[in-house]
Amino acid sequence: MKKVMFLIALCVLAGCKPGADKAISIGQKEVSAVMKDPDSAKFRNVKFIQKDEADDGTVNGYVCGEINSKNSYGAYAGFSPFMVNLAMKSKGIFSTGVTYTVNAKEIYGGDSLPGADYKEICGL
Repeated sequence: MKKVMFLIALCVLAGCKPGADKAISIGQKEVSAVMKDPDSAKFRNVKFIQKDEADDGTVNGYVCGEINSKNSYGAYAGFSPFMVNLAMKSKGIFSTGVTYTVNAKEIYGGDSLPGADYKEICGL
């Protein structure tokens, strides 16, 4: 019985791949890192759109949402749309960590309005 349970657990863990929650966490970290006050970052309407999955387990997709953080004057500037294109791969069968690459990162605001690609990918 113990061997059967072990095999079931092993099969479940072997199928682990980076999910939406991990992608959203990475996307939020990457976007807040470029803010004037990263600790003040507030997010809303954040979602992960998976584009594809490679044979080697790499998951490609986009994290879209809106961010608001404090500006140089210490006031919140208002929510701005953002989009992060990333590729993630699990570090190993028994690891919850991932290695990732940010292929593109765009934060729209002020004079920079979301383009057609943002609207097409993120659905806004």
